Amino acid sequence: MTITLAPSPPDAAWPRPGELVADAAASVRRASGVPVELMGDDELGDSISGLAALESQAAALRLALSAEADRRRVAEETAETGTDAWVARLTGTTREQAAGGLRIARLLDEKYAATRAAFASGSLRLEQVRVIVNSAEQSPVDATREQVAAAEEWLVGQATGAGTRSGRGLDAKRLRQAARRMFSRIDAELAAQHEAILLGREARSAEVETFLALHDNGDGTYSGRFRIPELHGHLLTQALDRLTAPRRLTRDKTDQTVIDEAAPGQSWGAHVYETQGAAWCELIEHLPTTGWPGHAGNGCEVLVTLDLSALRTGLGAAGLDTGVAITAGEARRLACGAGLVPAVLDGTSVPLDLGRSRRLHSRTQRRALALVHDTCAVAGCHRPFAWCEIHHHRLAWSRGGRTDLDNGLPLCGHHHRRAHDPLYHLRRRTDGDWAFHRRT
Repeated sequence: MTITLAPSPPDAAWPRPGELVADAAASVRRASGVPVELMGDDELGDSISGLAALESQAAALRLALSAEADRRRVAEETAETGTDAWVARLTGTTREQAAGGLRIARLLDEKYAATRAAFASGSLRLEQVRVIVNSAEQSPVDATREQVAAAEEWLVGQATGAGTRSGRGLDAKRLRQAARRMFSRIDAELAAQHEAILLGREARSAEVETFLALHDNGDGTYSGRFRIPELHGHLLTQALDRLTAPRRLTRDKTDQTVIDEAAPGQSWGAHVYETQGAAWCELIEHLPTTGWPGHAGNGCEVLVTLDLSALRTGLGAAGLDTGVAITAGEARRLACGAGLVPAVLDGTSVPLDLGRSRRLHSRTQRRALALVHDTCAVAGCHRPFAWCEIHHHRLAWSRGGRTDLDNGLPLCGHHHRRAHDPLYHLRRRTDGDWAFHRRT
């Protein structure tokens, strides 16, 4: 959209945009005064959809006006350092955001007519416009203007739904994936070159922008933010999906319905993040470790100090050599994993045990157990044996239990935590499977 305003247009020739914008703002204010609780479901949906289109039309007009102001060098009249600074002052945005909008506005005006028209009609969102324009700007140098225009029109159809079978448009994230093949229907060689350009650009950007920030909250938790490449994000997502807590309702080997009382029910919303957080912790505990081949243990060696009474009862606290305190119950659970050396002290703080030579089941014993169990031993849990830890189920290692085959039971990280939870009791059923029951 290109809007050129003469300094003093005749009133009969052009309506004044400022007056139209004021009328539109007044209409939105009147609409916001309607009690939303009285609106029907269809009316709610139509209103949200209509407002989204209106926001796109307003954004398209604002970018066009900004581009015109840049051409006229309006910012020089107020001694601004640039049009981006002038726009940022008027809109309350940052200068960087204003500069990005000006770039998109110029490109829409100069090159991308199909995107400009769809944006002005309210069919595209600004995020989609950015994807289309940025992807088209990375077109191979051998692509002609006609080929780029055809690829642009196809991508606009994917974004608006006009070019999809379902009639539903792709959001910005999915559109970015589709943009990698925007030349596939035009020229196979161009498509391969364009995809390589986009992937290479994304990879270089990911290398620069990859980061991890962790913060000790001081309340027993850590928080943080991270940014990783798309490939590693998919790999991490896949690993966490495999480790999410099993469903409460599942089936055992005989196809009978099983109610796992130790597992949370199917969760949605905020509970999904809690489940993913638990899976993240389990993933960290199972990082590869050297010195214990074949054992699915935790990835670092930590010295844990705890009293003999706490080891036996699971009550009290234990200390890590990093200065962090954990519960005695957590220490007992971690004692089943590789890389943790318990230092047991008596009442006078005299070391009694610095780890037993056969505290962990050997690789050969794991192989023997793998012949009996191909998954977690709990009925209905389908996490693979490779992710399981061997639990001393008959007599706990902390109570003098032997590391023998008949005292070993493969449990996934989730059920291993439940096995050390005093709220649950692990029992063997008549059919040979294992199940948890709440203690009463």
